[in-house]
Amino acid sequence: MIRELGQGGMSRVFLGWDRREGRRVALKVLSPGLSASVEDRERFRREAMIASRVNHPNVVPCYEFILQRETAVAVMRYVPGESLAARIGRGRRMDAATAVKLLAPIADALHLMHQRDVVHRDVKPANILLHSDDDWPFITDFGIATLRTSEHSRSEATRRFGTPEFMSPEQALGAWDADHRSDVYSLGLVAYLALSGELPFRGGSPMAQIAQRATLDVPALRDRAPDVPVRLARAVDRALLRHPARRWPTAAAFRRALLESTSEPDGARSWWLRLRRRVSR
Repeated sequence: MIRELGQGGMSRVFLGWDRREGRRVALKVLSPGLSASVEDRERFRREAMIASRVNHPNVVPCYEFILQRETAVAVMRYVPGESLAARIGRGRRMDAATAVKLLAPIADALHLMHQRDVVHRDVKPANILLHSDDDWPFITDFGIATLRTSEHSRSEATRRFGTPEFMSPEQALGAWDADHRSDVYSLGLVAYLALSGELPFRGGSPMAQIAQRATLDVPALRDRAPDVPVRLARAVDRALLRHPARRWPTAAAFRRALLESTSEPDGARSWWLRLRRRVSR
């Protein structure tokens, strides 16, 4: 271990050096109080398993899961840089081309997860990491993800709460069977925040915003940010429709809409070329 990088509700994350592979890694260590619980250790192991089964260049992979006595550690790729939350938190709205460049790859990663029967359930700016070299985006943190083919994983969906500000209406209402379209909605909220500088519903507690989200339509993006290109605003607005059946049917469809919405086709082609190069490594 080199130094601590941060901590969350269930774990602490350290920067480490993998002597066997000769690389820096992120070591996610289950908090001591939780590691005494067999249930929490199993939940942590399942998170690592889900992360390891999605092989995509925009997903932070889990290399190994280690359980020694009561210490549980997930060995993951280390991504130097900052989170999208930190980038947005500096108070600057993103231009259309930048937002698409960062979010289209995440939509692509989500689509592969959904094909593997994984629903992330906690898509938010804090779980999107931007590499310091080139802003290459990664999605991370599968702590409350569900594996739809697992009865145990589905049964926990109603007991494990995500981040209220970025929940879909159906997830906020406790639907255990919230599917891939819930992730599409959450990514739409991330896009709305990045492009307008604010979430669609203002004021009140996070739970009050959830109530609004469940009963009211999201204000059109261009009502808040008139300079957003029309096609891009429509793509985001459709992702945020209250009823799942009216949203983009897949994260891949949302990704295509994002890429086709800006006047930067060269930038889109550049992203696909970089994606191919990373896949071929």
